[in-house]
Amino acid sequence: MAVSVDHGHEPHDLDGVLDADLAAELRKREADPAPTEAAESLFGAFNGPFFRELAQRKAENRDAKCLVTAKDGQTGIGKSNCCDFLGYVSDTSAAGFSEHKTTIDPFEFLDFYGHLPPGSATIMEEGEQFDARRSNSNKNIDAAERWQMARVREIIAFVNLPSPEEIDSRFERLADYWINIERRGFARVYKKRIHPTKRVLYYETLQTFEWPNMDDSESFKYMDALKDDRLDDGDHGSNWVRQSEVNEMVERARKEAREEERDKWIASVYRDTEMTGKDVARLEACEVSRGRVSQIASEVRD
Repeated sequence: MAVSVDHGHEPHDLDGVLDADLAAELRKREADPAPTEAAESLFGAFNGPFFRELAQRKAENRDAKCLVTAKDGQTGIGKSNCCDFLGYVSDTSAAGFSEHKTTIDPFEFLDFYGHLPPGSATIMEEGEQFDARRSNSNKNIDAAERWQMARVREIIAFVNLPSPEEIDSRFERLADYWINIERRGFARVYKKRIHPTKRVLYYETLQTFEWPNMDDSESFKYMDALKDDRLDDGDHGSNWVRQSEVNEMVERARKEAREEERDKWIASVYRDTEMTGKDVARLEACEVSRGRVSQIASEVRD
């Protein structure tokens, strides 16, 4: 069985990776990548409340945001493996799922919403980069706002992280589902709820599901390579600058330029006229105290 991919790359051969039922379902998906009939037809054999809700969201042109964690914060339990499986199952775009819809970079993940075709699935590895300890930072606020604005793009997103405690609280509130890997090949799905009066988060169990080993899929190997590259690159992401930081730098530069011009004017008035520091400070354009006028004049002269 072949699954088409984006960007003109060769199709991935997943024979032997997926079981017969999954292979048959994905063959059907290729022939009709985004059926619009009853919700169940989108996922076929992948039944249960979670998959039915994803299908319903697709029918309504809505997205779904899913956090993927491991029970007790375990490592090596198959979070990425599960995400890879869910990517193939939930991607109903014409091209289907591919490694090019997976990233380890928060900026690229958010940018995916702007150019991936509707019906796509995308995976954010190492989602703990949206760190709960920085939940009040401008960076995380910008990212949360962008994730919220992308809610109508009909993208199914899987954010892989050790536990919900590792993510910004605003991101957790934006998420729709929590998928917890209890053991390799077995996961439990919860639906996020917000209490209508207490305004606190709680989770309702939807279903459990099992998935096949995806270790041999090209997209899973690509995920592993991303993580290996990140370990080898201690400065990963250091060259990225958020738009809010750019705006701050521009505004700071403008403010410094205005203050420099103001100081030159103050020094000129103070030196070249008979006005005292008190007189200059009273001028509407001065904006500084009497003591600061003398200090500025001295600094500019020097």
